[in-house]
Amino acid sequence: MNRRSICCSLLAFSLAPAFGQGQAQSMRARMRGLREHSAGASPDTSGGPAWTTDYQQTADTGLFSHSAVWDPATSVMMVFGGIDAGAESTDTNAVLLYAPAAASWTTLIANGAPGAPAARDSHTAVYDAASNRMIVFGGLSFSPETETFFNDVWVLSNANGQGSPVWTQLSPSGTPPAPRSNQTAVYDAANNRMTVFGGLGSDGEQLFSDVWVLTNANGLGGSPAWIQLSAAGSLTADVELSSAVYDPVNNIMTLFGGANLGETATTNGVWTLSHANGLGGRPRWTNIVAPGAAGSPARRYGHSAVYDAANNRMIIFGGAPAPDAGGMGFNDVWVLAYANGLGGTPAWTKLKPSGVAPGTRWQHTAVYDAVTNRMLVFAGDLADPVYYLVWILSDANGL
Repeated sequence: MNRRSICCSLLAFSLAPAFGQGQAQSMRARMRGLREHSAGASPDTSGGPAWTTDYQQTADTGLFSHSAVWDPATSVMMVFGGIDAGAESTDTNAVLLYAPAAASWTTLIANGAPGAPAARDSHTAVYDAASNRMIVFGGLSFSPETETFFNDVWVLSNANGQGSPVWTQLSPSGTPPAPRSNQTAVYDAANNRMTVFGGLGSDGEQLFSDVWVLTNANGLGGSPAWIQLSAAGSLTADVELSSAVYDPVNNIMTLFGGANLGETATTNGVWTLSHANGLGGRPRWTNIVAPGAAGSPARRYGHSAVYDAANNRMIIFGGAPAPDAGGMGFNDVWVLAYANGLGGTPAWTKLKPSGVAPGTRWQHTAVYDAVTNRMLVFAGDLADPVYYLVWILSDANGL
């Protein structure tokens, strides 16, 4: 999954390679084949998890290494940045909106618009629903000639399209994290704090295992400031392209998977970080599911994870295997009960959704609609193919 090999070889892409279409097929033929395959599938009558898609896409939705957040008030997904296969695999800084109810895409801010952050990929984004603000941190700008890593923070007001969107670059006090990509970020809305973990250093030869908190992260209520946390305990190994979710009630971040430097080995361990927002005590890493534990998903990186806070369940999808594991990627769904390490013994369950499944992929995004218990998986990469569609998993928490 080396970035240079991906971007230089991305000469053709497919909407649905999981169904065996050859790469010489036209995009229209592939879409027709997907529709026919889906139409021939048995309808779901179990009431359990099921995959569906509305087949809506634009020339700008062939993305990977982008970010996505969800607004529960308007049921809109907001997508920023990433590598755009429809623009010769260059970075974009466009903001796109997807409304599942209307099955429609809208370009909120076009690529190259003045006043926007630099085009980038492999960044993070979190969302403050109360103020309708999306917060973007870090990432990199890539071309075959150069890589530029970032440690800047930008806030997009009116991010869900209700009002005129405006980008503002924050200037936090304190020593900032080093420029990086492929980190994780979670958001504590009650205290307006963003927690950033790990990532790949700007020389491409260093993995970080540091934890940083940005106070007043949405740019409101006071001056933003960076604070580096000093966590007790430790991770088994430094990782990138892992996933992180956040339990706001217990102030716990849960980390799953990831790859080592060079992406030659991966993990399937699960760790929690207590006091993840830097408040209430010294943070501590705890390994709640050991790497290689029986009953766990396969080792992976570049996957997605969402969190059902009401039921304390983490839902993961997709990702890439370790190079020695064979195969091109995953399209499986797993749920971790007691995902914050509290209330019971954490246990993995593999879901078996009905319907046609999305193709195997990595470096996609996923958001969770807690009201309807649906997970929305969008875009992503699989070496040559790049995906354009949104896939929706109903009954996503397995309950």
